[in-house]
Amino acid sequence: MTGMDYVYTVYEEKSFSAAAKKLFMTQPALSAAVKKVEQELGMAIFDRSHSPLRLTDAGQAYIEAAEKIFQIQRNLQRYVDDLAQLESGNLAIGGTNFVTACFLPTLIRQFSEKHPLIKLSVVESSSAELFAGLKNGTIDLVIDSGECDTKEFESLTFFTDRIMLAVPKSMDTGATELAYSRQDIIAGRHLAPGAPAADLKHYTHTAFLLLSRGNDMNRRAKGLLRAVDIEPPVRLYLNQLMTAYHMAAAGLGATFLTDTLIRMAAPNDSLNYYLINHPLMEREIFIAAPQKKYRPKALQAFWDSVANIYVNDVNTCQ
Repeated sequence: MTGMDYVYTVYEEKSFSAAAKKLFMTQPALSAAVKKVEQELGMAIFDRSHSPLRLTDAGQAYIEAAEKIFQIQRNLQRYVDDLAQLESGNLAIGGTNFVTACFLPTLIRQFSEKHPLIKLSVVESSSAELFAGLKNGTIDLVIDSGECDTKEFESLTFFTDRIMLAVPKSMDTGATELAYSRQDIIAGRHLAPGAPAADLKHYTHTAFLLLSRGNDMNRRAKGLLRAVDIEPPVRLYLNQLMTAYHMAAAGLGATFLTDTLIRMAAPNDSLNYYLINHPLMEREIFIAAPQKKYRPKALQAFWDSVANIYVNDVNTCQ
């Protein structure tokens, strides 16, 4: 390892002791290696008066340069591997909890059958952190929903989710004759032309369970509630869509769920599902990669695999 590797590990861990443990070396040895880099640089990289450690201005510039260098090194190695026609290497795929649970098992299984020598790793995080990783090169591909910056990233939409209102039967005071069951959704009856839709204003005073701020489903839910000019009470803010499903099924409040999750979740007869006609209630699932002239073969192969799997049946999640 180089001095740059040592510095970057301390930056990631925000602590010399944690970094030393991760690197399987003593803290004094790591401190000496970082100090040597700082002496060569002529300025301190870390402000050691704070806990956790903070970067100095020079340190921030050093880390940004290091990330660019690491990215160049990764690209070079991949380019050399491709020239040698090697079906090997690593591919880091990022996704939110819902996306990785629903889509990645099928994608990874079929990709690995064709490319068994490519080592895959999965990173589960928030959309913001995933795209930060995609930008700095620690993640190769992101599968997500919502918005994608097309100036920085290239994306391919391969699936469309329909978002449904889920209301516990024990607290449903709306037009229940318009409700869909889980079997209706599995059969796709909610997708038929002219499928009956409900008026969200029936639930103005119903307690809701929403996903937390920064989540695409939070943005959609808040946008929909503003669009119909209602402000129902929010009982809980949650981090995961599956958690919202279980909380709603326990009778804690209404929530918004995707039809994909409803199909794949364990059967539960305690919820009524309603179609809400609004553009925000449809969301695209896409795969994204950096906008680059050169795309490693492993990355391109996974990209092509996603397109091939869903080209014939874009509404199947196994």
